[in-house]
Amino acid sequence: MTLHAHGAHQELMIVAMARKRTLKPTGWVVDMRHYLDEATGALPDNLPERVVSLAIFFGAIVAWVTDHLPEGDEYTNVPCRRSPGRRRCRGEIIAELDRTSGYIIWHCPLCGDNGWIHGWEDTPWDRPHDTGAAPPSPSPTTTH
Repeated sequence: MTLHAHGAHQELMIVAMARKRTLKPTGWVVDMRHYLDEATGALPDNLPERVVSLAIFFGAIVAWVTDHLPEGDEYTNVPCRRSPGRRRCRGEIIAELDRTSGYIIWHCPLCGDNGWIHGWEDTPWDRPHDTGAAPPSPSPTTTH
């Protein structure tokens, strides 16, 4: 696993081929806190455009998943960002919260891009969600 300058880890898998080996990226492991300024909790102003683009992509996945808890809706409305063969993938990201690990697991069913997102709790992308508690009872009204 290697840490890239854009704040994400990309797992590498050694693929054995006839007489040679190549390294092939197989998925993303992203900590959303790496995109944020520790002092402000916001995206820093000096982030390169490519890094901001990745933060927005991964953040959109986090926002969708956390907005649709507890039951979840795995179809996120987040378009895939890959362009295999220089052609934009037309897939839609499918994602869910793994309640055991706390990771958001996502993938594109068309091109296979995939990954895990952690460190999303209490970030700007973490949406308030229903914890399963009963809604508060309405305040009593009085008439005069």
